[in-house]
Amino acid sequence: MAQNKKERLTLCALLSLSLCAGTAHAYAAETAEKNEETKSSRTQTYVARDIEVEGNTSIDYFGNAVTEQSYYRTGGDVNVIDRETLERRHYDQLSDALRQVPGVQIKTPGYRGGEFGYTQTHNIVTINGDDRVVVLVDGRRMDNTAGSAIASTSSHRSKAMVDINQITNIDNIEKIEVIKGPGGSFYGSDATGGVINIITRKGGDRATGTLDLSTGSWGRHNYRFNYSGSTAQGKMKYFFSLGREMGGDAKYKDGLSGKNYTYVNTGYKEEYLNFRFDYDFDKLHTLRAAYNHMQSDADYPLTAPDHKYFNQADWDRIKHDYFDNKITGDPKNPGYRTLWYMWAVTGSYNAYNKNNTDLTYIFNRENGMESFVRIYDQNERYWGSFGGRTQKDSPVPDTPEWYEWGRAHYRDRSNRHWFHQLKNQGIQFQVGKAYGKHDVLTTWTYDHSKYFNTTVTTGKQASVKRNSVIGYIQDKILLSDKWELTPSLRFAHYSDGATVSQDGVRSTVGSTTNTITPSLNTQYALDRKTTAYFGYSKVRRPLRPSDYTAKNDTDFAKLQDEKGDVWSIGIRREFSAKTTASIHYNYTRMSNAVVRYSVWDQGIDDFKLKFVNAKEIKKAVNLSLQHRFNPHLTLTASYSHAYDNFSAKDGMIFDPELKWADGNVNSVINRLRPANNYTADLAYENDKLYATITSTWYTGCDTMAYTARRAFILDLNANYAIHKDLTIYASIVNLTNQAYQTVYTSYLGKGAWPQLGRHFMIGMKYKF
Repeated sequence: MAQNKKERLTLCALLSLSLCAGTAHAYAAETAEKNEETKSSRTQTYVARDIEVEGNTSIDYFGNAVTEQSYYRTGGDVNVIDRETLERRHYDQLSDALRQVPGVQIKTPGYRGGEFGYTQTHNIVTINGDDRVVVLVDGRRMDNTAGSAIASTSSHRSKAMVDINQITNIDNIEKIEVIKGPGGSFYGSDATGGVINIITRKGGDRATGTLDLSTGSWGRHNYRFNYSGSTAQGKMKYFFSLGREMGGDAKYKDGLSGKNYTYVNTGYKEEYLNFRFDYDFDKLHTLRAAYNHMQSDADYPLTAPDHKYFNQADWDRIKHDYFDNKITGDPKNPGYRTLWYMWAVTGSYNAYNKNNTDLTYIFNRENGMESFVRIYDQNERYWGSFGGRTQKDSPVPDTPEWYEWGRAHYRDRSNRHWFHQLKNQGIQFQVGKAYGKHDVLTTWTYDHSKYFNTTVTTGKQASVKRNSVIGYIQDKILLSDKWELTPSLRFAHYSDGATVSQDGVRSTVGSTTNTITPSLNTQYALDRKTTAYFGYSKVRRPLRPSDYTAKNDTDFAKLQDEKGDVWSIGIRREFSAKTTASIHYNYTRMSNAVVRYSVWDQGIDDFKLKFVNAKEIKKAVNLSLQHRFNPHLTLTASYSHAYDNFSAKDGMIFDPELKWADGNVNSVINRLRPANNYTADLAYENDKLYATITSTWYTGCDTMAYTARRAFILDLNANYAIHKDLTIYASIVNLTNQAYQTVYTSYLGKGAWPQLGRHFMIGMKYKF
């Protein structure tokens, strides 16, 4: 039976490879013509209706893209972005590639840098409105259980664990799997929103190289080089890449005034180096070594200033309230964020250096499943400066005196105000075995995470260490030619946090926890053109070490792990050889969500802002449609919507008239994202030309957080092959120079983090 199944999967792959090349949109599908006389019901090649069929990506019977690591997945709502799409679209960063996936939104400050621990200055991905997303590289988690560059606590504006643009560079990526809802929770019971799995590139059978050079707006220059191949015997495959990207101060359109401004102090220089070696002893045994290095030195403005306060009276008032009366925040001190313009003009910056090493020995392959043992080491350092800091003697901004003052108080890169370090070392073990109709897979990971915080003025260091063991076992059961059922159990062990203060005092926070959570997924082919799927997962997200010490005034908040349930259901349908569509619905019910909310306090006989565990209901829907007009022209469109509702538990009483200025960021999350997200992508391709027009339309934006209720963004991209080895390309981002934002806090006011205005890149790619 196992051998027959291998043959059927092989036939499915071969049939999928015969799909004619079509759109390069990563979430559209190429329609295959079916030969009814030669295909049995089991070997029908299904269309990936909401994913891209590109290059060597094949499709299984249920319409799912088959990748090198798709054995982890269990169907459901999955998008795959492949290498050809990444190259044709010329994305600068990972967030650019993910932005058009239905149900995915990216929160970004509009510039490259990100202060360690300050959430708003990072690039955060959400799936179905949930930022509790697990990010992996080749099936290994990238987060650190002891600390995070995004936020130290679960209730501090975001529950995200990594900056999506600081994982790896685009040149190192072969495919990106976006797995929404329970179908991705096998990587951990805390993947409430879903999973992003990045599959890295490896060498091919013959030696090839690529040189990619581009330049564009605001002094941007990109230099990329990669080379790959194999030894004469073909046993050793290698891939190598390095690159540098840099740019100067960007520009943006201010949503408050409608004027265009320079985004002062947003220049950057980023460099990367990757290599991967795969040595095949035979068909079942492989030794793989991979190394990923990223480093960045980026200017740091924190926010864009509010230019209407650039006058003597307002500037004196803002400084007087801040320095003399200790009044902070935009609600109480209008124009407060303009103070941080002093940082920008005096040299504030962010920098990081990351080194990630994996060594994997694969000792068996069965039904596409790899059995392996892996050891890894991950080392990340973050540092930066607030420049000359905020000073009372500064003149009115953007005057001659202002620039003279800035030069006098400028601090160079030798100046540091913070230094943090994250380390992970661990071992991962995986075994996959086929037993008749059962494909059984189990993976176990032991991880030792460390976080170090150094006070640069004294050199004293505080640390947190935490161990974890995460494992699961799943069984993909082929009940029939049309029905697949996958039950699984996940185990998670998290130790307490071993801390050392800067004075050398040792203590522990939290307590050791052990949990077992179930999950069940199924997919069913209703007929040759229609597949339905359902998924359920019980989720449990452990508290961060800092959550245990969170206080409401002088009392500890006594927070508990987040717990809940996630359901997902959807259907994919091929209406004709040219038109396909899908609908996906996700429902999350958290019984113990960690939030910050105004709760009735009997001691003061009033509502008070507190860290609490609350109930949370999250609903999300994604619709996608793809239509091929002819062999050259394809349209892909999608719609996404998410909504949250928080409610009290355990006798608490929530404030029925929640004040926006109270800072209840997690509890008013609906106001912090567009209610509706529409995307449309029109792709044209012939022998030499490939071009796309991509639009994103945000509607239902709350004007308490956004400068406008709607935003329409239009991007253009074109590639022209001069000959088979040389391609020239150009892209224009935000063609209409739209003013919009994706990040807000009441503390700094509307329009503080504007997205970049219209800009372009032109380049050439030479293959040899």
